[in-house]
Amino acid sequence: MKLVAQLEDLFYRYQQAPQDENLRLSAWRLLVNESQVVSLGIKDNSPGGVYTPPSYRQKESGEVFLVWADGTCSEAIVQLQPQSTAEFWEQKMQQWKQAAYTDPEASHIPAPEPLPLVAVEDRTVREIIEGDDDVIFDLAKQWLEEKPDRAKVQGSIQAAWGYRNVRTSTGLAVTYQQSQFVSWFSFDSLVGGGFAKRRLILPEEQKKLWAQTVKRYEALAGEAPAVNPETQVIFAPAMTEELLGQFIVPNFSGERVIEGQGAFSKENFETHKEVFHPQFSLTIDPLQPLELGSYMVTSEGVPAVQTTLVQEGKLQTPFLRVKDALRWGLKPTGLPHGAAGLYLRHTVEETWDKILSTIEDGVLILSVLGLHTQDAVAGSYSLSAPHSLRIIKGEIVGRVDVKLSGNFFRDLAAATTRLGRSDLSLHPYLVVRTGVQKL
Repeated sequence: MKLVAQLEDLFYRYQQAPQDENLRLSAWRLLVNESQVVSLGIKDNSPGGVYTPPSYRQKESGEVFLVWADGTCSEAIVQLQPQSTAEFWEQKMQQWKQAAYTDPEASHIPAPEPLPLVAVEDRTVREIIEGDDDVIFDLAKQWLEEKPDRAKVQGSIQAAWGYRNVRTSTGLAVTYQQSQFVSWFSFDSLVGGGFAKRRLILPEEQKKLWAQTVKRYEALAGEAPAVNPETQVIFAPAMTEELLGQFIVPNFSGERVIEGQGAFSKENFETHKEVFHPQFSLTIDPLQPLELGSYMVTSEGVPAVQTTLVQEGKLQTPFLRVKDALRWGLKPTGLPHGAAGLYLRHTVEETWDKILSTIEDGVLILSVLGLHTQDAVAGSYSLSAPHSLRIIKGEIVGRVDVKLSGNFFRDLAAATTRLGRSDLSLHPYLVVRTGVQKL
């Protein structure tokens, strides 16, 4: 029997007629993901070696949240086990009850609401899982055949497909198919390219991503003139995503705002304080087709909904889970998946190629060291960025190693900050004026 069916039957029995009254449930919810994954890796130009063998794995796992008859709550991670017998689950229920805690605001299970139609499955990914997996091996072969002569390639390709099941004691019973395709490669672990969506990468996308990465790798071989205080800093899309994950996601968490642990207070949101430049907006949008951060319903049973966090530079709302929404007095919002599903926009956006052509004196930051150690609440950063690319008169001319110092909130509040779009990336290039010096 599938894990979702076992748990659903278990919780109904313990809600209606438990053998032990101490284990009676008053409410519950569960999420179970059934996934099948095919993957292949490359290490130092060797595909499918001992560290990265081709693999297929199947898994059923998820999370449960229980509200007991005495009002206490329990939550746990669950996984399908060979020994998932009635005695096994009886023991689990006893363990979960022993770990129960009191939190009245967390015990609310929302009533079912209509769900939006969101494209979260690509049938071609399912075909890979079902055996038509030549695309994975062909892509790995292509990487190795077309790599720069002396480069050592590292890489990974993963296709996943399965079912997402959400059940609640209030009557929600949703099952839908979802897919995922993630690939990344790097040369000498210095520069790389990646793709992560709910659909297969298109041949033209792979071609452009590869060409861009090869060009940057070749540019890293040459030394370039040092930066100066007037040098513009450009964060590549992968860096923009990391900065959003480090400084934006934690500070827009409703729980942290309510507890006074974020950069912004509840009053800041209620008064719509201006924190970014008026040309900036920030949105959670889980309704975008086939994006990694898109979904139909949260694990709490809340339908996906587009949520504006910042509009014209002014705070609108943090993202709110069910508990946070009750405490705030609003409805639950859309939720980000890390920085996926988070969209930073500017009223004046240009293509990256056009912006690149206008940069007289710049440096493109591909990666940094130690971002996770920076103070998320203050927004400040002091980072080493070796293997960055120098830009002079609209051209990438070579490698420089630099140190950055600044504040991400100030970067988003500055009138001089610009956004550049590329069809290879969901997140934008971010052009800022910040502290930069030779490393």
